[in-house]
Amino acid sequence: MMTIDIRKLNAQKKYEGDMEFEYSAPDSLIDIPFVKFGTPIKVRFSYELFEDDSLEIRGSVAFRLEGQCSRCLKETGADIEGELDAYFQPTKDCEDYSYSNGIVDLKKAVEEAVMACLPFTLSCEEECEPIRFSSDDTVK
Repeated sequence: MMTIDIRKLNAQKKYEGDMEFEYSAPDSLIDIPFVKFGTPIKVRFSYELFEDDSLEIRGSVAFRLEGQCSRCLKETGADIEGELDAYFQPTKDCEDYSYSNGIVDLKKAVEEAVMACLPFTLSCEEECEPIRFSSDDTVK
């Protein structure tokens, strides 16, 4: 469920609440070579719907990265967690996220939260030693 129906929340008078879902994000969000998502992204947040039909969400995204260590190339993984904080308005002329027809699409906000918490590299351990080539090693 990557959408929230503002009309439904208004009809049910649910102006505050909690939601959670999983999202299988594309590996293209990751800029680290030979690394992919090891799990779907777990999205958890609280929402507040205001009188002007603007919506604020605050919560977290959590996922696992798996792939080769950026230094030694061993297979490794890391659990990542980041913040999700977004404000949606029912107008196109805003600095925050906008929505139309009463449906808030969370995809862009979730993907931006994921990209904001991605590390620059994936390491198998803090003291990882990079692969060293001697002067005798040649690439053929």
